[in-house]
Amino acid sequence: MKNTLSLPLFLLSFLFYLRYEEASMRPNRGARWLGCSLTAFALALMAKTSTVMLPVLLLGCAAWRRGRVTRRDWLNAGPYFALALGFGLMSVWFQKHQALTGAALAPESFWERLAIAGRVFWFYLEKALWPARLNLVYPQWDVQAAAPAAWLPLLACVAVALVCWRWRGSWGRHVLFGLGCFGVTLFPALGFFDAQFLTRWQVSDHLQYLPLIAPVALAAAAIASLPGAAFFRCVSAAAVLCLSVLTFERARVFSTEEGLFRDTVARNPAAWGVQSDLGALLAARGAHAEAADHFEAALRANPDYPDAHVNLGRIMLMQGQIEEAEEHFLAALKTEPHNPEAHRSLGTILSRQGKPGQAVRHLLVALRFKPDVPTRLECAALMHQTGDYAGAAEQFRQVLLVQPDSLESLNNLAWLLATCPEDKVRDGAEAVRCAERASRLPPRKGICVMGTLAAAYAEAGRFQEAVETAERAVETETAAGETRFAALNTQLLTYYRAGRPWREPPAGKGKAEDGGAP
Repeated sequence: MKNTLSLPLFLLSFLFYLRYEEASMRPNRGARWLGCSLTAFALALMAKTSTVMLPVLLLGCAAWRRGRVTRRDWLNAGPYFALALGFGLMSVWFQKHQALTGAALAPESFWERLAIAGRVFWFYLEKALWPARLNLVYPQWDVQAAAPAAWLPLLACVAVALVCWRWRGSWGRHVLFGLGCFGVTLFPALGFFDAQFLTRWQVSDHLQYLPLIAPVALAAAAIASLPGAAFFRCVSAAAVLCLSVLTFERARVFSTEEGLFRDTVARNPAAWGVQSDLGALLAARGAHAEAADHFEAALRANPDYPDAHVNLGRIMLMQGQIEEAEEHFLAALKTEPHNPEAHRSLGTILSRQGKPGQAVRHLLVALRFKPDVPTRLECAALMHQTGDYAGAAEQFRQVLLVQPDSLESLNNLAWLLATCPEDKVRDGAEAVRCAERASRLPPRKGICVMGTLAAAYAEAGRFQEAVETAERAVETETAAGETRFAALNTQLLTYYRAGRPWREPPAGKGKAEDGGAP
C-alpha cells in the first residue's frame, strides 16, 4: 500500500512543480502550484520516505531542460530539501534504532558497500529493462572490496556517465538525465544506510518500484524518437503484449503463499528465510517430515537462524527427540537470547524432565517478550506446583484481563484463592466472585465448578451454602460419571459440615487431588 500510494503523490509533486515553473514566468503567478507541489511531496514522504530524493531530481530536471542550475532553482528547491532532510533523518533513525532492534547486520566497510552499490545499480537496471528470472529472494553476492573485479560495476557506471557527458550536446544529455534519475531515486536502496531489508536481501524487486519509471521512460522516449509513427505503435503494442504475458505468468506465482515460497526456493535454495516460512506452513498442515527438510535447508544456508532452530526443535519435540530438540532451542537462544518461542519450548522440556523451577524461569522470559494465554496457563500450573501461589494467582489474573470469560482461569483462580495454604494469598470474597462467574458459563468436562464454588463459600465463612453447593456437586458429578470429583467433594463435605474450610497441603508435601486445582 505504501509503495502504491507514494508513487502517484511523488509524480504529482513533480508535475505541479513543472506547472509552477511555467506559470512563474509571468509576474505574481504560480504560487498555488508550488504549494500543491510541496503538499503532494509531504504526503508522498508520509506514505514512504523512499521518495526523499525528489529535490535532487528537480535540480537535475532544471539542468536537463535549460543546461544549468540557477540560483532561483536552488531557492525553489530549498523547502523540498528541508522536508527531505527531516524525513530522511527520521527514517535513518527509525531503521537503525527501531526496525533493526534485536537484528544484526553483517559487518561491512564503507568501501564494501560502495562496491556492492555499483552491482546493485546494474542489477536493478537489468530487471527494469528486461524483467526475466524474477524472484522473491535473490542469491546474495560475496563482494570483497580488496578484489579488483568488485569495482568493475562501479567503474562501468562512471564510464557511462563520462560518455554521456562527452555527448551532452545531443543524445548524451537525455541518457544522463534518465539514468541519473534512476540512480538518484535508487540511492536509499543501495545499502549505504543500515535498514531492516538488509538483514535478508541485498536487492529486492519492490525496492525499485519508484526508480524503474526513469529507465522505462528513457527507453520509451528512445523508441518514440525513431522515424515513423507506425513503427512506434507496433513496437509499443508488442512491448505491452509481451509485458502483459510476463505479468500474468509472474502473478500466478503470487496466487498462494505456498506457491510463492516453492517458486522462490526452487530458484534460490539458499533463501533461508523462505525455506523456514515454507517449513512453518507445512508443519501447520501436519506435513512434519517435509517441513523438517525445509528447516534443515534453512540452517544449511544460515546456521544461526533462530526461527529455523525453534521450528525444527518443535518437530523433534513432537517426535520425542528431547535432547535434539533442546540443542536447537539452545542454539536459537545463543543467537537471539530473548526469543520467546525458544524459551517457551525449553520450559516445556524442563517441565517434562521434572524441573519446574527452571521451566518457570524460561516461561517468564517468554511472557516478557510475547505474552499469550497458553504460556501464562502453563506458567501458572508450574508456579502452583513449586509453591509460588502468589505468582500463579497473578498469571490467572493476567489471563482474565484479556479473556474475562476463561472458564479454566476463573475456576483455577477461585480454587487457589479458596484453598491456598498461604494466608496472604487466600481471599474468600474474590474466590466467590470468580467461582460464581465461572458457574454462569457453559460447563466443560474435566472442570468441577460446583466443587470450586463450595470451597470458595467455605473460605468466605458461608458454610451452609458451601454444604448445599458441595452436595449438588456430588450429585451432578456422580450422574456425569466423574467419580473422582464426586469422591473428592464427598470428602470435603465433612470439613464444611464441621464449619471448617479446606486447605491444600503445601507444595511438595503430598497434595491431594482437588476439583479445580491447576
